[in-house]
Amino acid sequence: MTVFDPTSGDVSGFPPDHEHDVLLIAGSRPEVARLAPVAGAVAAADRIRGITVATGPDPMSVHEAFEALGVPTDITILLPLETGPGMADVAAALFTRLDQLLVDQDPSAVLVHGGGLAAEVAATVAFWRRIPIVHMQAGMGTDDLLCPFPQEAHRRVIGQLASLFLTTSGSALGSPLGPNVLTIGDTINSLPGPQHQGCVDALERVHDQHRRLIVVDLARASSSPVLRGIADLLERYPRIEIVLFGALAAGETAQSLGSHPRVTVVAEPALPDQLAVLIAATVLVSDDHELVVDAPGLGTLAVLVDGPNVPQPGDSIRSIAAHDAAAAVAQVLDGDHGRRAAASDGFEAARAEQAVAWMFGLTRSPQLPDDLGGGGRHSPGGVESDSEESSEA
Repeated sequence: MTVFDPTSGDVSGFPPDHEHDVLLIAGSRPEVARLAPVAGAVAAADRIRGITVATGPDPMSVHEAFEALGVPTDITILLPLETGPGMADVAAALFTRLDQLLVDQDPSAVLVHGGGLAAEVAATVAFWRRIPIVHMQAGMGTDDLLCPFPQEAHRRVIGQLASLFLTTSGSALGSPLGPNVLTIGDTINSLPGPQHQGCVDALERVHDQHRRLIVVDLARASSSPVLRGIADLLERYPRIEIVLFGALAAGETAQSLGSHPRVTVVAEPALPDQLAVLIAATVLVSDDHELVVDAPGLGTLAVLVDGPNVPQPGDSIRSIAAHDAAAAVAQVLDGDHGRRAAASDGFEAARAEQAVAWMFGLTRSPQLPDDLGGGGRHSPGGVESDSEESSEA
């Protein structure tokens, strides 16, 4: 790891082993969940140098997320100790440090995901430095500028600055992005599956039997009324699955619930297991504010138990007293008919690498051979074989 601090020197120590390099800049754990598979695909293809950058309001949690998913964090950008908690404070610090990073690294491109604060700042300073920007999950996420807030607005700003747009499906809801729009799918589908057998079995039941998943992560004793409401939810909704995390999962109430065939108790899940169930969940109930903040970025509604949450326009986080949490979950379930996972072949990250390689002129097509309908072979790294290249010539 290289910790970047403009007061202590630069980070220009990477060997020049590739003609082109790209900074993969993440400012939150949901962004890591999308960028880590791309970093793996870039490394596997070995035609671009990928440099992972952990930053944002809590850069060490981003750093740890990269590492937990098996991707080395090349650069971690720490904010000045005097940085305030406000969005403007964090943005001001990021503008200075990300700009200096681009000066020191002089990358061929910058790759960001979605509409987080760090993504918008990185795209802006890259535009100022005339460095091409690759925007994953490009286009309009919704037709409401305030939902989600402020990510939707950030996403649209990045859409005005980027050179290459990688969308999850379709034409990015009709957003006028320009000609370089490629559909790659959601790279979160390229993450490795869970390792904990309980999580594996629970997700299989969710997918095979079309159940809705509720994730409950609780640590504080004051949150115990939530557990008492779970039995009622299980009786009221016969097609739900529940996974229990956190310190309270080791208690007697949780262990008793664990005997139910639709309840899985995992006291201390590894991050890949945690991400896998959160991605599949309809709703998260937790007293961990950090996890609740991450949930919407993974596509999951969240209920924050007895936590400080100031409602914002388009907010997908609900702050609720512990004894009311089950009713809040029921409200979500009554308005939801079950999430349907997007079709995935596991090559979303490879498509992202292929698109970037095409932008650099390293391949003739921005799409993998199979995506062109030719039935060719491709690998997760997205590299066309010599026979494929020669057959196209």
